[in-house]
Amino acid sequence: MAYRNIGTYQVIFTLCLAAVFWYLIFGVQMANFWLSMAVAATVLASLSVLFQGLPFTGKDLNARAIIAGLVSAAILYLLFWLGNTVSQWIFPFARGQVASIYEIRTQGQAMVIALVLLFITSPAEEIFWRGFIQKWAMEKYGDLRGWLLGSCIYAGVHLASGNFMLVMAALVAGLFWGYLYKWEGNLVSCIISHCIWTVGIFLLIPVM
Repeated sequence: MAYRNIGTYQVIFTLCLAAVFWYLIFGVQMANFWLSMAVAATVLASLSVLFQGLPFTGKDLNARAIIAGLVSAAILYLLFWLGNTVSQWIFPFARGQVASIYEIRTQGQAMVIALVLLFITSPAEEIFWRGFIQKWAMEKYGDLRGWLLGSCIYAGVHLASGNFMLVMAALVAGLFWGYLYKWEGNLVSCIISHCIWTVGIFLLIPVM
């Protein structure tokens, strides 16, 4: 599929849709988290591909992308482990809010959650948030401001959760993957990083 320029109205439409999805998933919590997130991420990623084309090619899956994805996932995990430790010293509410995030693991079997994270939500979120929203922002406002704007928007939709720690986690992760995308120019690195990090921090070696 040929790449097409991203339109501002397309971005506004998909961001409004994302805000509704995140409100229903994190705010109202009207359905199973993993099912809801899988549907939302798939819809948003599909729309972004429809509007601009696939934001990567088979050539982007190379040794450099794989190494960058794996190493960055490990670095981000260490940052979150450190952040969780420090935040519990500073904020008395931190432990409870982080624990509430981990409660979503009870809404599915570990193997099912791993498959959803690896093959649906993580790739789809990167296609939409970095490969569509941040790409548009960088093209329109320049790499630095586009990176910052895309990261803030990503964190902003999580405000619907009312969970300060989740919003801060989204901001850190958004800045991290956004910088990786800006630096590498290869969305595959971000997808690999997101996949490995989510499975690691949610299922294999949770921070609490």
